[in-house]
Amino acid sequence: SPTYVFSNPPASGTAYGLTLKVTPSSTVTVTWPTSVDWVGGAAPDAPASGTTSVFVFYTQDGGTTYYGFLAGEAMA
Repeated sequence: SPTYVFSNPPASGTAYGLTLKVTPSSTVTVTWPTSVDWVGGAAPDAPASGTTSVFVFYTQDGGTTYYGFLAGEAMA
């Protein structure tokens, strides 16, 4: 199962975002960095095997906190 690590964000005061497309070829459990603050307070489920989910992350405090959003789920 994948573990994602976010590293080398710009310094505090600079807005930074990234988009991550995840398409597993088997059933997985995703481990996200502890610095991610998810909408609703909990990370969304990993996508099912063969489907795609798109995640968006945003920080402006040097990576201390990333705001995480599920932008698309079970996309074909």
